Amino acid sequence: MIDRNSPIPLYYQLKQYFTKQMESGALHSGDRLPTEMELCEQFDISRAPVRQALSELAREGLIYRRAGQGTFVSPRAGAGLEQKTTIRVLAHSDVRWMASLEDAVRYWNGRHLEHEVRLDIAMYPRSEYHQVLRRAVAQGNAPDIIPLDYAWITDYAHNGYIAPLNSLDSLWVDEVLQNLELPVIKNSTVNGLLYAVPVQADITGLWYRKDWFAQEGLTPPQTWESWLALLDHFSDPQVMQRLGHDHAVVLPVAAAAGEATVNLLLPFLWVAGGNVVNDAGDLILNSPEVYAALSFLQEITIKRRACLPAALPTFRVWDLIRLFAQSRAPMTLGGTYEWPRIRDECDWAEDETATAQFLGFQLLPRPTVSTPPIGSLGGTSWAILQQSAVQELSLEILKLAASTELSAAFCGENLQISPYVSVNRALSTGAHPWLTMIVPLLEKARTRPLLHNYRQVSLFLRQMFEQILWRGMAVEETVQRTVQSLMLLSN
Repeated sequence: MIDRNSPIPLYYQLKQYFTKQMESGALHSGDRLPTEMELCEQFDISRAPVRQALSELAREGLIYRRAGQGTFVSPRAGAGLEQKTTIRVLAHSDVRWMASLEDAVRYWNGRHLEHEVRLDIAMYPRSEYHQVLRRAVAQGNAPDIIPLDYAWITDYAHNGYIAPLNSLDSLWVDEVLQNLELPVIKNSTVNGLLYAVPVQADITGLWYRKDWFAQEGLTPPQTWESWLALLDHFSDPQVMQRLGHDHAVVLPVAAAAGEATVNLLLPFLWVAGGNVVNDAGDLILNSPEVYAALSFLQEITIKRRACLPAALPTFRVWDLIRLFAQSRAPMTLGGTYEWPRIRDECDWAEDETATAQFLGFQLLPRPTVSTPPIGSLGGTSWAILQQSAVQELSLEILKLAASTELSAAFCGENLQISPYVSVNRALSTGAHPWLTMIVPLLEKARTRPLLHNYRQVSLFLRQMFEQILWRGMAVEETVQRTVQSLMLLSN
């Protein structure tokens, strides 16, 4: 029932367990749930995920609390399932974005009692997600809605997996395009058609412990040279003993970190003047600028390997941010989307204002101070499958998720950049200092290659990074072999 080794958060596993119990009839209206402490003992988990699961179930109207009596199943929980239209969702283990869809369904049901909707969610680890999805499409058993990272939209649109939303409601699409941030439009459209409804946007950079830097009289690195000097400083045994950390930095170096390896490391190529492809889609990876960027990264991963965890090539992306949040490293690469995860994992503070005293974020160091900083644009969107039998209803739900009201509530609560201009304008206020700081960074964002075969290209790039950064293979020869492989893939 609860898998501690799963990347799916414990609270969400517990929430799904109770939801299924109610839907199957194992739990009935009025049934009393165990206490928080009883649930902790039953599932061998801490109180925090139990509280979060129960809070979300209560917010969705599936349970209710009576002071001094306990927590009970709501009269409407599981009732009339046969009368509700099911929307099937295939999702990956990063469940943070699921709330946007769940909120939209709850809003819809509150206003359409005669046509209520329920979500049937199947969830898989990120490492299996795309394989499971493609298999389902091949078998004619595709879900109705899926979450997609911006980088995958072009690939899935070209291969006919997802439906262009213009064919379902062109007037609404025109309104959305007028409100989308410019970098997001490029990622969400293919040949002028909108293929997905963005949920949030993010940009990659360098997380650092602001309090440690201040204590040491240091400033965050602006250039590659200053970054190397900081790594040497934080690798000093006396400094490590004083601050209590184990590593000077953690960063992705291998394929095990998945797409995050490409997302977080490509900006090093960009600030050096390199790229994978040009605007025409031609391969330009084999260049002196790319060699320079990869050689710089080897200065860290090969020549300063002692400052890195020995098991770094086996780390998944959430392992990196967890080490940072647990005060085991003063710096890590990551995206702006990681703020809530850091806050939840760390023991520094409990709210946004307090956390900001300890936590700093900036775009990556670059070759020189005069070099413009660049970050990689990321984000999550909801897409409707071509095989879906409920495309129109699915779009109505996504319209609600994209509405200014629900999008502002979701991004404000989860401290995420919105893909919508109107929402970012509302959130960039004194009430949201973190969002006020990071929203302008979208102007510095660059998209990963928007290719019809991006999935395969990404796999080759991850292998290239691992061979160069961790195995220490020669930069030029490894890049040239990668280019040859990519050319064969294109042919």
